[in-house]
Amino acid sequence: MEDVKPRWPENNDQVPDESDAKPLCLSCLVPNELSAHFCAKCGAPLTSYAATGPFEHLFAEGHVYRQATERPRSFIVVFGIWLIFGTMALTAAALVFMSRENGVVSAAFGAFLLPVSLIIIWKTTRNYLARPRMDNTPD
Repeated sequence: MEDVKPRWPENNDQVPDESDAKPLCLSCLVPNELSAHFCAKCGAPLTSYAATGPFEHLFAEGHVYRQATERPRSFIVVFGIWLIFGTMALTAAALVFMSRENGVVSAAFGAFLLPVSLIIIWKTTRNYLARPRMDNTPD
């Protein structure tokens, strides 16, 4: 029989020095400073405070919007955007076209909601179709 060496050294009781360790962004895997609440590269929230703080929550929602519209990675994201904002666009179009019965306020709301939802659908679909198919590396 062959003498098999263990994969790990015998002295496993030593804890590695983590004084220079930096937190990694879960979205793009870039090391960040210890005091950072958001990733320096992609803007994703790093700490629980950044994700739940009242003012910081606005930035976290902006990150989700950017991820969905600027870099959709899968067809299911585009399909979800079409379902959510397509329904909103149909509702807004109905509000605009039935404005005689519902009044000016509903027509104004529909006139605002329709272009916003169509722009989000267009932007997401365009960016999904324009991205290279062999791109498997995270940004």
